[in-house]
Amino acid sequence: MNYRADFHIHSCLSPCGSLEMSPAAIVQQAKEVGLNAIALSDHNCALNLPAFGTECERQGMECLYGIEVTSMEEAHILCLFDQLDAAMGFGEQIYDSLPDIPNNPEKFGDQPVLDENEDVLDFVEKFLISASSYDISSLVTEVHGLGGLIIPAHIDRSVYGIIAQLGFLPDEPFDAVELTAHGDKALALDYPIIRSSDSHFLNGLGTAHTPLEMESLTVKNLRSSLWNRQSG
Repeated sequence: MNYRADFHIHSCLSPCGSLEMSPAAIVQQAKEVGLNAIALSDHNCALNLPAFGTECERQGMECLYGIEVTSMEEAHILCLFDQLDAAMGFGEQIYDSLPDIPNNPEKFGDQPVLDENEDVLDFVEKFLISASSYDISSLVTEVHGLGGLIIPAHIDRSVYGIIAQLGFLPDEPFDAVELTAHGDKALALDYPIIRSSDSHFLNGLGTAHTPLEMESLTVKNLRSSLWNRQSG
């Protein structure tokens, strides 16, 4: 099957995400712009993933469950799972590791947890842009141990990109690296590349995407597809 995938999308849970970014609205907009595989990847928290999964099932959208972790080095790392339980457990670990810095809604925006009907269930208290206590190597070990994919996000950016934070792309068993729509492929070295929108607004969905071919959307199939394309 051919996929048009965007695996880096933020909901309203991310303080930088627009309040229009409910899980239901994200899935609907993704379908309208021609995507057929998506992941919700909020900052350091997984609490909007259950509603996202429900909406994907209801609207016939294939999905992965993501978290964009801020590492100890303050690099953004995409962590993708095909099992909701694994993503939720990992998200709890990451959130617990954040410093006890409260969000300031007036300055940074609310961090609402929604259900599939767009009703607000709660507000997340910790500021989700903070760095976790996990370094990059620990994240690789943890995510792979849970059966997920680990992908440094927007490595071509000067803010929160792994190259900007470290000065180089470390030799780790990453499953791929993410570039923005026009990011230089040379930065990826020998890693497979995905491109994603990193959208915080509905009109941004699909502005960068990754074409893929695989039997179905699973972590195993995605990893194989990325590396087969890299070696092809």
